[in-house]
Amino acid sequence: MKTSSIIKTSLVALVASSALLAGQLYAVDSADAKVKTEQTCKKGNKRHGPQDGMQRMLRKLDLTDAQKEQVNAIVEKYKADRPERPTKEQRAAHRTEMLALVTSASFDEAKATEMAEAQHQKKLQGMLSHLKMQNEIYQLLTPEQQVQFQEKFAKGKGHKSRR
Repeated sequence: MKTSSIIKTSLVALVASSALLAGQLYAVDSADAKVKTEQTCKKGNKRHGPQDGMQRMLRKLDLTDAQKEQVNAIVEKYKADRPERPTKEQRAAHRTEMLALVTSASFDEAKATEMAEAQHQKKLQGMLSHLKMQNEIYQLLTPEQQVQFQEKFAKGKGHKSRR
């Protein structure tokens, strides 16, 4: 009985500490992010975001000008729906909240669960939005382009290999 409680507490502490670390990574200053982007561009790495794999795939499908305009309109529509990045103050408050949770004398499992679920919901909404956007773009393709897309996707074309 006591072992189960210790395991639960350890697991929640592990989740909370990983959330703390993730928060610190998330809180990177936008100036640092710009410098990192410029550095990777100088090295020849052209990846600029998560949809770059889709963009590369679409470049290989020989889209018409009308299709390109429609794709750009869809991307802009979803870009406008994207939530604003948290301000520096909001990120600092979140870090403070996580630090208080981790360093408190007694662990508040309910608060940790609430914070983890909030982060999970943000990621879930972002992924759903991204997949909806990709589906709308896919529907613009001709049947031949859709077949070509599916073949390239199955082979892993359009994505950089991960080391």
